[in-house]
Amino acid sequence: MDAITFAIIVFFLAFPFGFWRAKSAFKSRNWMLAIHIPVVFIILLRIYNKLHFGIGFSFVSLLYNVIAFVTAQYIAGLWYKKYYKKTK
Repeated sequence: MDAITFAIIVFFLAFPFGFWRAKSAFKSRNWMLAIHIPVVFIILLRIYNKLHFGIGFSFVSLLYNVIAFVTAQYIAGLWYKKYYKKTK
C-alpha cells in the first residue's frame, strides 16, 4: 500500500469524527474525543501497514497522513455547518 492510498484511508477514517467534532462544543469532552480517537486508529493502521506492507513511519507518509487528517476534519466541519446545521 503506497502513501497516497493510505492517506485516502486516513481521510475517510477521520471524516465522520470531524463531523462529530463540528457538532460538539469547542474544547468539550466530545470535541477532544473526536480529534483523538481517530489518531489511535491511524497509529494502529500505520503499525499494521509497516508490518505487512513495509511502509511505516517515513516522513512523506507522515506528512500525507497529517494533511489528510486535518483536511478531513476541516471539510467535515464545513459540511456540517453548511448543510446539516441549517436543517435543525
